[in-house]
Amino acid sequence: MADPFTDAQAWYDRAQRHIGEYRYLIDRVWRVRSKTRDDGSFQYSLCIDRALLSQAKPISGEVANALFQSLDNIIGAAARAAGVDRSIKISWPWKVEPDADVKQKHAVRPRLVDKLKKLQKEGLPDPWLELIEATFAAPATPLAHIDVMKEVSNSGKHWELLPTITNAVGMMWMPPGESSLVPLDIPADHFSENDEFLFHEGAEIDTSAITILIDFELVAATRELRVEPIFAFDATSRFVATALEKAKLLWNETAD
Repeated sequence: MADPFTDAQAWYDRAQRHIGEYRYLIDRVWRVRSKTRDDGSFQYSLCIDRALLSQAKPISGEVANALFQSLDNIIGAAARAAGVDRSIKISWPWKVEPDADVKQKHAVRPRLVDKLKKLQKEGLPDPWLELIEATFAAPATPLAHIDVMKEVSNSGKHWELLPTITNAVGMMWMPPGESSLVPLDIPADHFSENDEFLFHEGAEIDTSAITILIDFELVAATRELRVEPIFAFDATSRFVATALEKAKLLWNETAD
């Protein structure tokens, strides 16, 4: 019998390709640029490439969209197998609420009872409802981060929203005459107004030893929490991979 989750797997695989694209771009957003002056001395600046950052905008939305499309296709495949009529109401349920039992800020927990009842009413068999609950209950699942991804999948395409923001807050570099790396602070708001930060003029330095302290954040329109993009991508990928694995196991059990 054909695997009913090929579409779900395809959306998951597509998300992983987008994550690779995203990593490639953001790894190149920040760079150290050197310039030789007329007197033979050197000038070194830390620069941000805003064009590359803009290219990352649609990719973050595509990652989020592909991962949640994968989840929807899991439930769609289960519904078709159960003979449920096609309906826009058949999708992977997502709703979270603040978790008052956890002191950590932004902690959330799933709020699925009403949504699961609706899926049950549409005809989705109980084992698939249990699969959804089990996926949410998987250990160490950072639901708050995945919730940001869910919102990015909805709002990331909006022209006014830049889902990925970044800032450089400091550097480690080796000034001439030094034998070890030295910290250098960058004013917190410098790159809000500027595209480069001049940090050295004079003798040539070894730029390969420079470490840039960078913040990248994924921003969703209606969420206060801002998350590190790659962590959020990986967390959501694990959530979807867990759902896919459970779905294939359940399918094989029921098909035997």
